[in-house]
Amino acid sequence: MDAAYKLGAGRYIQMPGALTEAGNEICRYGKCVWVVGGPTALSLTKESLKKQFQEKGIMYEFLEYSGYTTQTITECYAEYVRKHKFEIVVGVGGGRIMDLAKAIAHIARLPVITIPTCSATCAAYTPMSVMYEADGAAIGTDGGNFYHDYEVAGVIVDEDIMVHQPPRYAAAGMLDSMAKAIEIQNGCPGVDMEKSGFEIYTAYILSKYIYRILEEGCSDIYRDIEQHILSKRVHNYLYINFVLTGFISGSSKALGQTALAHEMYYAVRKYFTQESKKYLHGEIVGSSLILQLCYNRQEEQIPGFIEFMRTMNMPVTLQELGIPETNENIKKIYCHLKNTEFVDKSPENLEQLKKAVFSMCRR
Repeated sequence: MDAAYKLGAGRYIQMPGALTEAGNEICRYGKCVWVVGGPTALSLTKESLKKQFQEKGIMYEFLEYSGYTTQTITECYAEYVRKHKFEIVVGVGGGRIMDLAKAIAHIARLPVITIPTCSATCAAYTPMSVMYEADGAAIGTDGGNFYHDYEVAGVIVDEDIMVHQPPRYAAAGMLDSMAKAIEIQNGCPGVDMEKSGFEIYTAYILSKYIYRILEEGCSDIYRDIEQHILSKRVHNYLYINFVLTGFISGSSKALGQTALAHEMYYAVRKYFTQESKKYLHGEIVGSSLILQLCYNRQEEQIPGFIEFMRTMNMPVTLQELGIPETNENIKKIYCHLKNTEFVDKSPENLEQLKKAVFSMCRR
């Protein structure tokens, strides 16, 4: 594990029209920029970025990419930006593009600026990348995720773009942020400062604060984004989603704030790659919080949490994630989770894990 805590971003801008600041921010790091983005994201941002680059004399190149963040692709593009002497990498889009841009910049030893166009994850802010196989199968925590040496150089969150994202993406982002409060408790209903350490305890207290705000405001936030209203609560949610959730990740060195719910995400993407393709990261993690609550011995909270999930049309069972609830599939999930670092191998805990996996089956 890296000894360093990476708690922030070099610069963070969040406001209406923030995209117009991209040229100024990029000029802080160089005059030759390589931009990678998804098709939809570039359709929203490319003309504005090109205009700013031309006005400031910035040399630029755009790449439209819609695949996954793989080791091969990352190394290929890192070699390309080095060979062509680009000075900064910019990622524009959703979580996968954020992870790809960060990983390319890391290998190429260049600064990276992220311009997220949706808030489904905190990937624009955090110094790590989730890695996949070419077909979308997740490699997972064990040797798969890419942890970066440095924080991102800058994050640009344009609130005018964010209020036009599908509300489903905002719901997924809220659940991904809320997950930290439940996952940090992994295996028990609470966190003890003496056992966990001050840093993890700090992350836990902040995660509980985030959980309360989003639980109380989720319906209003969802409705405001659905109606493209840039309200104060939407502004606050975006700050929570990127900055505060990113800080929790940094305070726990990107490892202590996630547990079985995120491991369930990797299991779903690994073993049920095709079945789960239409579901977002936050949707899978959110439904997996039912499993996490059960493993934490907090079963009494599950009915209320399911009701909460239903208010945002989120899936709450394996079947609703497109996974047939067969004994074979349940065993596959159980074996994957059992072999992670988040499960104490005592007979009692293994029995609780079985119960937790079944808690995600149809009711």
